[in-house]
Order: sequence, then structure tokens, then C-alpha cells
Amino acid sequence: MKRKTLAFTLILAFIISAVTGTQLINWAKANPWIGTDWVSPSGATKPPTLTITSPEKNSVYNSNNVTLSFNARLGESTSASYMRLMQVYYKTEWEQNETYVYNNEGINIPYDSNAITYFSYNINLTGVPEGKHHITVYAVEWGAYIDGLFVHMFSINGSSSVNFTIDVSPSVSVLSPVNETYDFSDVPLNFTVSEPISEVTYSLDGKENVTIAGNTTLTLSNGAHNVTVYAWDAAGNAGASETIHFNVEVPNVEVPEPFPTAPVAAGITSAAVVCIGALIYFRKRKH
Repeated sequence: MKRKTLAFTLILAFIISAVTGTQLINWAKANPWIGTDWVSPSGATKPPTLTITSPEKNSVYNSNNVTLSFNARLGESTSASYMRLMQVYYKTEWEQNETYVYNNEGINIPYDSNAITYFSYNINLTGVPEGKHHITVYAVEWGAYIDGLFVHMFSINGSSSVNFTIDVSPSVSVLSPVNETYDFSDVPLNFTVSEPISEVTYSLDGKENVTIAGNTTLTLSNGAHNVTVYAWDAAGNAGASETIHFNVEVPNVEVPEPFPTAPVAAGITSAAVVCIGALIYFRKRKH
């Protein structure tokens, strides 16, 4: 009975307002669910438009961090008297749930003054795994049009997607040698790489790169040394380790004494002089 009385009062106030040209009731504060229903949007109402500016379409990024930037805008309508963006969210294929960045669901539409018609968003997505990915951005717009004493509500969705690839350079870590002094000459060169590789090389003491199939052993002389390991993945991205500085000091290593070239040469010269003198002496005796 109260509901019928309230409805009759609202209708009477609306008729008086229409005849006298005065506003007897604030419809924005009235119960919006009296005389309303939900309908499908007509063809005259377009879905919201979404524009993704980053990541770029079919782009390749050499980092696990990617910026997601987009904006959502209401679609055009020639029939709706009220439209607002109510929800904006995005979904990635490497995450389980969607992420809502704007949600005004459950408000008193179409009489909410806080709802928006345009939304812009920017975030840095970290830890994106390597490989091919896609992100889809969604927007939901709610609206209404008036037909006599009825307010017909509707909602319509829009979406936009982008594909991109994460292909980072290999990360190379040298496990051995380390920055210390070794008392043996055969020093192992052990390392790890963050992904499958197509080629790996090392440079010892700044010399030309040497190609290897994996961990190896360096046979070194006493003294200071340094080594850097390089790796390439299937896409041609190159990665390098830190340059490791170390020393080799093998104890009790005998160093051969240098050959005494100068004294020997002097002895040979003296012997030659003696021989020549003796030869001259015997020739004189013979004559």
C-alpha cells in the first residue's frame, strides 16, 4: 500500500511539474528503481572505445618490465539520455585474475554525479615472463533513456587487445673462478646462463674469444688473470658476465736458469785464438 501511495505521489508530482513548469521533486534524489527496467542497448548506442598506447602492437621488449598505458572513452549514442563509464579493467594471459582499475558498480544510476565519461591509466608491469603475450583491456558503460514515466537502463561492453613479446638477453653468472688466489694451475671455469643458448665463449686476459660447449678448465701460468664469459640466445641477444679477476701462484715452481750465452761465446773466441796461434807456430817450424 505504501509503495502504491509513493508511486501515485511521484506521478502526480511529475504531472503538476509538467503543467506548471515548476520542479516539485528532485528526480535525482528519488528512488531510481520505481518505474525502471533493464533493456539491451539499441544499435544507436556504440560500445566504449579503448586505445592502448603501450605496449606497442607486435613489439619486442628486451626487459621483463613493460609499461601498460591506455584510455577508455564512452561510445556515441543518439538514443541514450545518460551514459557513464562504470568499470575499466585489464586481463593478461600470464596472470589468473583480471585487474580492475576503475569500478563504480552499484551506484544509483542514472543519477550519479561521480561517474565518468573518460578514463586514462598508466602502470609499470614488472616480472613479465619471457615469451609471447597479450593484454586485453575492457570497459563497461551503463546508460539510460527515458520513455514516458519509465527509465530504461542498459549496459554495453567494449574491449581492445595487444600482442607483444618479451625476449631478454641471457644472464650469465660465473661460479668459478672467483676473486682469490689459486695455488694450482688448472682452474675450472664454471658458469650458469638464465636461458637456453646457441653459443657461449670466454675471453681470458683480454684476448680473443674462445668458443666452448660448456664448463671447461683453464690451464694458467703464475700471475694475475681475468676472464669474461659471453652467451647468445636463439634470437641473437647477447649477454655477458662480470669480468672476474684472480691470481695463480703455484708454489715450488722451478724456473730454469738462462743459458750463459756471453761466457760461452768468450770461451769459444779464446779457443779459436789459441788454435790459430798453434797453427801458425807449426807452419813456421815446418819451413
